[in-house]
Amino acid sequence: MPSLSALAINALVMMAAALAIWLTGGLTPQAIAHIAFALGVLPLILAAIAYFVPVLTRSGAPPAQLHAVPVVAWLGAACIVAAFAGVFDFGLTPASHLAFLLSGGAVLALMLWIVRRARATLGAPHPGLRWYLAALACLLLALLAVPAMALWPTQHAALRLFHLHLNLLGFVGLTAIGTLQVLLPTAAGGSDPNAGQRLATDLKFSVAGALAIAGGAAFYAPLALLGAVLFAIAPLRMLRVWLQRFAGQIFCLHGAAPSLGLACLGLLALLGSGTLHIYGILDGRAAIGGFVAAFLLPLVSGAATQLLPVWLRPGRQSAWHASLREALGKLGGPRALLMTVGGLSFACGWTPGLWLTAAGVVLTVLAFIVALTAAGNLRH
Repeated sequence: MPSLSALAINALVMMAAALAIWLTGGLTPQAIAHIAFALGVLPLILAAIAYFVPVLTRSGAPPAQLHAVPVVAWLGAACIVAAFAGVFDFGLTPASHLAFLLSGGAVLALMLWIVRRARATLGAPHPGLRWYLAALACLLLALLAVPAMALWPTQHAALRLFHLHLNLLGFVGLTAIGTLQVLLPTAAGGSDPNAGQRLATDLKFSVAGALAIAGGAAFYAPLALLGAVLFAIAPLRMLRVWLQRFAGQIFCLHGAAPSLGLACLGLLALLGSGTLHIYGILDGRAAIGGFVAAFLLPLVSGAATQLLPVWLRPGRQSAWHASLREALGKLGGPRALLMTVGGLSFACGWTPGLWLTAAGVVLTVLAFIVALTAAGNLRH
């Protein structure tokens, strides 16, 4: 059973592999995108949601059976990646159906467990729980578009765009915003007493925005403009508070906060570039690569910097945790800046920008190897 730390490392490895393959031109863009998102980010997010739900509902640890959810989702992703890569010889459609059954079943099982936990909570659960449920609902709706492509081949292109945008902004975007509201203040060593109120208020705008962007990309482009405006409300309000309270921790050389802050900036910038892609002004494939480089990489590396010590050694925080977190965050600001600038440059049409992202990834991998190796030699 993979641990959260193993899934975090898997996510970084898969995104780095996707970036390397993109730079060398080894596979189709569809295969590369699924390596980054489905093999890397999807299992990590599902496991992280299962990890945080007991905190949000003030309940016990998830049952052992639920640990299979990210594994089953990963297997579903492996099916579709293998099909795109030409490993399977029985066709893309059967592989996509199998991937849908595996991943969709895993997501539905997680959703049902969350609903049961929410109903059993004494008092109201934390508002962040609804963000996780909404994100999973968007993911399930995006996955439903996969068999729909086979049933309505004339709408294949539109459904593919719906699937893509609802995955990126509905699933990944909602999960990220819901988590960052609490994670960045923790990484910055402070608190944000109004985070819960914003989470309760802004969810409707973010969900409506994600649905409008996905629907606009697929069927009616002007709807995407409205969706981008609605979706931007939550990260803009969040970023404003961060700049007021945590600017010193975000604009610094080391730590998790610079990566998390830049991930939010990258998301906002990519909202604009994604809208331009819908209108054909920017290349769509570049927008996907930019999303991975400018948003997901700093997001996952920043979250891993903050959370890996806790995942590796749960329980009472000690000097070992502080030392590992400090080592993981060494030059976290410049590393994330390289990823974000490179990704945004690539999304805007400057292909060599990905080499900046690659440099940030190499520095991050080296920092993590050094930190984890040193941590293995330390004692409690």
